[in-house]
Amino acid sequence: MPDIHVKELTTKDRLKQVEEQFKIWESATGKERREKEERETRFITISREYGCAGFRIGDSLAAILNSELKEGKPQWTVFDRKLVDLICSSHKLSRVLVESLDRQRKHVFSDYITGMFTGEPSSIKIFKKSADTIYGLAVRGRVVIIGRASVLITSKLPGGLHVRIVAPLQWRVAQVAAYEKIENLNEAHKHVEKMDADRGRFAQDFLGRSLKDPDIYDLVLNQEKLGIERIVQLILRTMELKSQKAES
Repeated sequence: MPDIHVKELTTKDRLKQVEEQFKIWESATGKERREKEERETRFITISREYGCAGFRIGDSLAAILNSELKEGKPQWTVFDRKLVDLICSSHKLSRVLVESLDRQRKHVFSDYITGMFTGEPSSIKIFKKSADTIYGLAVRGRVVIIGRASVLITSKLPGGLHVRIVAPLQWRVAQVAAYEKIENLNEAHKHVEKMDADRGRFAQDFLGRSLKDPDIYDLVLNQEKLGIERIVQLILRTMELKSQKAES
């Protein structure tokens, strides 16, 4: 069997591939469409620290926004767990492969070799398919997209409102311990820190950015201090203010 020489893929290579895909997406939106869509919030992304609410906020937002729509208009839809299902069905991918993107960091070279000999899509291909689905949802509009680095994937698309939900670590540990029925608070603490790291690693590996960077969001809201209801109201009010600014 002849020697196989494969160039080892680096993080820089990954980012270059993703950036090339972004340029294709951006050119497809068109300048005229972008200017028109700047006037309204067409989609919302919600990033959150582990232990903070995501779906409950998204669900409340969608319910209020839909109650204000005229009959026959497309409804707002929340994509959280359903997002993974959509990615899998749209691209015929295994749920295990898609979910593994933010659960573990594979060595890039071994990941590439595995794809060559098993036919399993490499992590970069899975990510690009996931990003393609997220971008397509945002372009369609009237969606609340939760997690999966959607804030970064859609950052250059007009009409987005990007929200980050945070809270003190100990508060989140208590929330997770109660919700997931973890009796040992030390174990809950380790679990929360691991999940935070996994989510951050996903964005860093594939997009070279930190989800903790406040500059990428329109709003950063503290759930412990505000609670879910006030957070929802602040997001709705921000949508109104952005629309007024665009019109003026």
